[in-house]
Amino acid sequence: MHDIQFVIQNPEFRETIREHVTRQEFMKLLGCHLTVIEPGYVEAVIDLGKEHQQQIGLVHGGVTATIADVAAGFAGFTLVARDEHTVTAEIKISYLRKGRGNRLRAVGRVVKAGSAFHFCEAEVFCTDAEGIETLIAKATTTMAVIRVTSQ
Repeated sequence: MHDIQFVIQNPEFRETIREHVTRQEFMKLLGCHLTVIEPGYVEAVIDLGKEHQQQIGLVHGGVTATIADVAAGFAGFTLVARDEHTVTAEIKISYLRKGRGNRLRAVGRVVKAGSAFHFCEAEVFCTDAEGIETLIAKATTTMAVIRVTSQ
């Protein structure tokens, strides 16, 4: 998946992330699920419906940006301590092609992990009716590492 070696601060990062996802109401609303959770690497998917489309039937840009943010953010989250979280400090997304199909898949990676910020990226792919997956967007993000005392 990637060649970078990361320091794992929470050995139960997968379980921690799965528990946090159960409390992400917006992800539930979008139908977004994490399918791969590895150190510095996360994949997210959304099975697309009409609710994910804009007025001419393409995947809404906000949905594309959201799944990129989710994949990159949780990739960063794999590398924080139990009492830390990641939140998006900055995101830049480039839409490369129109999205039309039945599934989005985002691949999030940590490019550089730091103590205060993780620099991450995400690629978003759209699978069409014929099962062909096409890269439709790329994002770069800065994820702030924050300490949370109560949840």
